[in-house]
Amino acid sequence: MARFSLYLVVGLIGGALLVSAIARDPGYILLTWGDWQVETSVWFALAGLVAASIAVVTLWRILRSTLRLPGELRRWLGLRSARGAQRRADKGFTAFFEGRWETAEKTLRKASAAEHTLLHPLYAALAALHRGQYERALALLDEAEASASAPSSMIAMVRAECHVTHGAIEQAEQALDTLSGAERAAPRVGALRAKLAYLQGDWPRLIECLPELRRDQMIPEGQLTGWEREAWLQVVSGQCDVAKTRVAAWKQVPEALKSDQQPHWQTLVQRLVAEADWESLAKLLPERFERYCEPVSLSAVGALPERQRLKMKKPLQKWRDEDSDGQCHATLARIAESEGDTQATATLWERAYELNPSSHTALSWSTWLRGQGEEHQAAELEAGALAQIRQGSDSSAS
Repeated sequence: MARFSLYLVVGLIGGALLVSAIARDPGYILLTWGDWQVETSVWFALAGLVAASIAVVTLWRILRSTLRLPGELRRWLGLRSARGAQRRADKGFTAFFEGRWETAEKTLRKASAAEHTLLHPLYAALAALHRGQYERALALLDEAEASASAPSSMIAMVRAECHVTHGAIEQAEQALDTLSGAERAAPRVGALRAKLAYLQGDWPRLIECLPELRRDQMIPEGQLTGWEREAWLQVVSGQCDVAKTRVAAWKQVPEALKSDQQPHWQTLVQRLVAEADWESLAKLLPERFERYCEPVSLSAVGALPERQRLKMKKPLQKWRDEDSDGQCHATLARIAESEGDTQATATLWERAYELNPSSHTALSWSTWLRGQGEEHQAAELEAGALAQIRQGSDSSAS
């Protein structure tokens, strides 16, 4: 408020001085041009000059704004069009992400040429593929290739994806073969080649791809785990080879698949027994007994020739205290029998029968007893085993 009062006082004083100066000496100006003559005071001429200057500046600004209007209008319309194109693109990509394939394909495919990015035709083709329209997806890719609206490498990748999903293995390989060396190093190409290896049953190549697939994370871990389990199962079953020997192949199997909860060890043992590969089995069993004592391993020990079977005695001793079903004691009894240790064999068979008084254990023990001349005890065991078998048959019949 004080500042306003100061300005007001200064303005009044300045105005009074100006009026006094004009009244004391107004000055005189004479302008002539041909027959024209203008006479006025100096102060009036100055006021007219200032007013004319203000009028010229104002008119120039109005004229400049008028000339700039079309450009501003075009920019406004262009911005509005760009926003509309962005909204349509967002709608199409959002629909793709949400799995609404029909909406995604229509929105991305109907975008004008000016709105197209290199993603529009690719995602439109993928949306058609997800709808099960394999031929339609390929047609969209052909259109994109003809119009050069997307890089040829990306079109080849999406085309390969379509072929892989459709199970067209040869066409998928042809599409990937068109890529350059640098383009083949892309994670998506690696994922596509792994899918091809799985479809072809090329288990060594799939196993070779697994580390890179896990690093690139292009395929869900659950799916990779399933592929890995199946691939190594095919390897240990003899469908393909990844090493010179079966022992070397088993050592390459991931530790998680060597668990007693996985079928790989059982499959390998069954294969080695069927092929009578006793040397490989004798090398693998001691290492297996360091961690697990399974029925399939114990059965394999019984199938070994006598020379290799005797080598299993020491690895099995550690499992005697943890034997809950008598199978470990029964296996040790057969080893003691091969060694000719009658007392140890009798003790082990008796303990095996205590832990598992089944008909199978009874008949195995009775067979050994008859070889020792213990006919009476053997007959008792066989009678008990026969009663168990009959009781089981009656229960099944009822």
